[in-house]
Amino acid sequence: MPYQDNYWLWKAIGFAGIGTFGTRFIVQWIYSEKHKESRVPVIFWWQSLFGTMLCLAYFLRQQDSVGIAGYVLNVIPYSRNLVLVYRKRRLDAAGESPPNSR
Repeated sequence: MPYQDNYWLWKAIGFAGIGTFGTRFIVQWIYSEKHKESRVPVIFWWQSLFGTMLCLAYFLRQQDSVGIAGYVLNVIPYSRNLVLVYRKRRLDAAGESPPNSR
């Protein structure tokens, strides 16, 4: 394999993305066990988004179309879930009811 600039940096980014993305289920499991019911903590969505962005950066750098296709659309639901979570928190803090809750 020919020498590539920043080879180990990009390997670290790829492994960090896979690790971040993969461990989110462990975090969700521990959170659910703590609450004795299935729940999804906000950190799950942040890990999903951050892991996706790292993996996507790696696959873009590697020009790997399969990896890109596997992660590129994930940004949409993870971002949307974060918007919904923080909107609800803001409305709860203001004592308002969310739209369409009537």
